[in-house]
Amino acid sequence: MGRTWYPIINEERCVQCGQCIKLCVEGGHFAYDPQLAPRPVVTRPGNCVDFCHGCGDLCPKGAITYNGDKTGWKPPHLT
Repeated sequence: MGRTWYPIINEERCVQCGQCIKLCVEGGHFAYDPQLAPRPVVTRPGNCVDFCHGCGDLCPKGAITYNGDKTGWKPPHLT
């Protein structure tokens, strides 16, 4: 699990759809606090899986980037 890899939410772009939280919780990682859904708040960044872009790939507004990302990945739905 990542200590320097975790999602960063651009709150201006985020539409609070909850897809990122659902994916993370269903995967058993709980980097996001499900109690605060649909607002995505990363409360356990160490639970994020290194180099996972799952929540960022789902985000319909491209509101998620990652601390520590040097892979060249870009949000696919950046509008």
